[in-house]
Amino acid sequence: MRAVRYDEVGGPEVLYIADVTEPTPKDGQVVVAVEAVGLNYWDAKARSGIAPLKSAFPRGLGGDFAGTATRDGLGAQYFDGSYVEADDEVLGWGGSTLRERLAVASANLARKPENLPWGVAASLATPGLTAVSCLRAMPVGEDDTVLVGAASGGVGFLYAQLARRKGARVIGTASPRNHERLREVGIEPVAYGEGLLDAVRALGPVTAVMDAQGRATVEVALALGVDPSRICTIADYPGAEEFGLVTPGSERSAEVLQKLADYVANGELSFSVQEEFALDDVQDAFRLLESRHLTGKVVVRL
Repeated sequence: MRAVRYDEVGGPEVLYIADVTEPTPKDGQVVVAVEAVGLNYWDAKARSGIAPLKSAFPRGLGGDFAGTATRDGLGAQYFDGSYVEADDEVLGWGGSTLRERLAVASANLARKPENLPWGVAASLATPGLTAVSCLRAMPVGEDDTVLVGAASGGVGFLYAQLARRKGARVIGTASPRNHERLREVGIEPVAYGEGLLDAVRALGPVTAVMDAQGRATVEVALALGVDPSRICTIADYPGAEEFGLVTPGSERSAEVLQKLADYVANGELSFSVQEEFALDDVQDAFRLLESRHLTGKVVVRL
């Protein structure tokens, strides 16, 4: 079985394809034939050493995935108590998912809606569940105008739409090439960079901020007079400690993931893939991911 491995931290060039042992499911696990893996910036941070890991080399990579169940261990059940069956199409999260077959806890799986493309299904877990965690940590509603930093990114784009579903007005920062994409889902776009503070201030009072960009968004939020208890960040943890900002929890739920997948499949949420790469082209997939010139998710197809 083929899997992505790396023997040292570094750039995309340290990644290679290796032959590894077939997985055997333990009780409560399912072996999934992986169809696609959605890449996240965390994957690049882990590979590059920015996020220090203690696991020994060689290491695997990848977290989100979608595929088809092939075999299961004793008692492998979905969140609703029904049993996973062979040939079920699923999406979820796990460890070292950039591999042809994966043994994963059934508690990490949701059923893939039939009309949900593989690449979208494979990309949904981390950004979707992070967006929901941010909303739980800092609820918003009809009386809120929310500024979302990096609103065209995976987390920001889903968070902004979920906030809109709760009745909030949403202003989103993004590069101009992504402004029309934001407008299509009801987000009011503003450009990054110099003049951001004045541009947001001109749109009226902001009552809450979700930061998926970093210190620049936090500084604008504070300059606008937003209370730190109404600023949630996933990109500036030093700032969270310094200013007393909100950070989301790390709890993950297959039931919540199922709802998100159904929303996207039904057209109630928009979520897109920019480009799909073959497993042999995984280095190029990471180069695109790390270029930050994205209009959707980067996916590796197996």
